Amino acid sequence: MDILTQEQQLLNAQAQFDALKKKILEYSQTGVRIDQGERNVFADLQVIGRMLLEGFAAGAGVGDEGAQVTRGERTLHRSDELHEKVYRSVFGTFSIWRWVYATGSKKKIEYVPTDARLGLPRGECSYVLEDWQQRLCVKETFAEGVDGLGAILGTATSVETAEAMNRRLAEYAEPFRLQQPAPPAATEETFVVATADGTSVPMHRADRTTTPSAEAGARQGSTRRAYVGAVYFIEPFVREPQDVWNELFRDQAAARRPRPHGKRLWAEMASGETWMSGSDAVFIEMAIDVKTRDPDRQRTLVCVMDGEQKLWDLQREWLGRSVEILDLFHALERIRKVSKIVQPQDKEREVWVSDQLRDLLTGRVETVIRRWRRLACEAERGNCWTKDNQETVAEAIGYFINNRHRMRYDEYLSKGYPIGSGIAEGTCRNLVKDRMDCTGMHWRLPGARAMLKTRAIYLNSEWDDFIEYRIQREQAILYQTAA
Repeated sequence: MDILTQEQQLLNAQAQFDALKKKILEYSQTGVRIDQGERNVFADLQVIGRMLLEGFAAGAGVGDEGAQVTRGERTLHRSDELHEKVYRSVFGTFSIWRWVYATGSKKKIEYVPTDARLGLPRGECSYVLEDWQQRLCVKETFAEGVDGLGAILGTATSVETAEAMNRRLAEYAEPFRLQQPAPPAATEETFVVATADGTSVPMHRADRTTTPSAEAGARQGSTRRAYVGAVYFIEPFVREPQDVWNELFRDQAAARRPRPHGKRLWAEMASGETWMSGSDAVFIEMAIDVKTRDPDRQRTLVCVMDGEQKLWDLQREWLGRSVEILDLFHALERIRKVSKIVQPQDKEREVWVSDQLRDLLTGRVETVIRRWRRLACEAERGNCWTKDNQETVAEAIGYFINNRHRMRYDEYLSKGYPIGSGIAEGTCRNLVKDRMDCTGMHWRLPGARAMLKTRAIYLNSEWDDFIEYRIQREQAILYQTAA
């Protein structure tokens, strides 16, 4: 074992840099293409970076504080020989040799002065390498993330290591979110909007739900429900029903539509170890966030969702003061399903759909319900519809009846409330589906829950703050001090 001093390490790095300067001159004289030179320079700079980092570590010494030290009320003894700490950095891997202290030769190591001075992480991978690796892994598959970073750095972790990194990071997600301050609102009139939705994640056989999910379609029973929630600010946007109708049927986009701001996302899946379901956890997070944004309940709180009764039950439990609004596009989806039965011809069908929607937008949901009931009765007397068609129309009627108190769209538009939950559905797709429902994926429960948490933080644009928070917390645990 040959331990170099800091001065020796820095001299080696200087020699390597001098050699690199000579290479640059040679490249210029021999006509090396610039991209080839760029690759070679990057590889040499990595070597120099590793040498400099080794020199930095050498400056902390080997941590010899004597044959024994006192920590609190415990007497710790120095090890019989130096112990190796493997450090995997973005420049490459090297070893740090140092003395360690424990109550006995075969006892748990309790104090490592060098580690504390350097602020070394618990594991072998540096905080920077972990950060870079996980930035890629929350956006693409673990294999792609590992290969991508490996192609850049010339060295890579394993997929198993990357997965373990993600699970460790996720342990800090909940306390990090709880200490986040509320984003600033734009004006006193700004609304607080909450929305939630659920989607299915393909699971490993051991972690699938025992009750098939209707939303899973052909994969019933092979998935587990993940729930996502979002809270954001938005300015009032007063419109007439005709404005919305024009947007939907005449492609007239609303140029002055306000954009959501201060948006925060959450995602959760039931752990199976507690009473709390994934949807419970999401609504608790949303309730905490709403309380942080509007502690005195001065702002109008709006909740826009689809018709899933489970979510509305949780809304009343955790966000009971909110204005309840059924997402207009889910209502439109029911209209289109019924239109295929009532109006088989495409040209007539679109006119029929627009008429139904106009009634909803002008507050005549009861008119639509009565009309559909009459059509269903006439079809039943004339034996005009198949059993499946009868069930489709009956389900749509029931959907409108159950949610009619959330379908006062004329009132909502006049007050400037949002009437669509596109953010929730977009979040399901972006946060969950795009990363966790790719071909061939089957998640284990701990890994799925970890990815939901870390990807949500990344999409909230809070990654840098989260990584620093995690480092501070781990350093405090390891060395009883902040980094």
